[in-house]
Amino acid sequence: MTVSMNEAELAALYRPRIRELAARVRSDRRLKNPEATVSRRSHVCGSMITLDLMREQGRITALGWRSRACTLGMASLGLVTEVAVGQCRAEVAAAGAALWDLLHGQEQVFASPWEELSVFSAARGFPTRFGSIMLPFEAINEGFRQMG
Repeated sequence: MTVSMNEAELAALYRPRIRELAARVRSDRRLKNPEATVSRRSHVCGSMITLDLMREQGRITALGWRSRACTLGMASLGLVTEVAVGQCRAEVAAAGAALWDLLHGQEQVFASPWEELSVFSAARGFPTRFGSIMLPFEAINEGFRQMG
């Protein structure tokens, strides 16, 4: 039996590491008194996340979440909730911009601690998933904007 390219691409897209990252945020974990709460939705697939943010001296100190997203959106959220704590707005924005470029076919070397974003290179052939993958970055950017 021959596996079509489409099936092979789908298998690569939903590889075990993506599923592991998504599992990290399968249960909601909200913050009690966040400085900012932001919800974002992908208009293409309907994925939705809500992020609660706390910061100190311009750096994220805590993130809470509620996720009703596809596996890729949840995987992105799972990675972001792990590595964004301790990061400033510019660092998160730079990682998000590099991820956007990766999704659009540009090779990227991600700065520490964002190296694992390279796992999303398998999504390049699925532009309808880009919005879901970018949701956590959009939410954090809006959270920083709200916090001033």
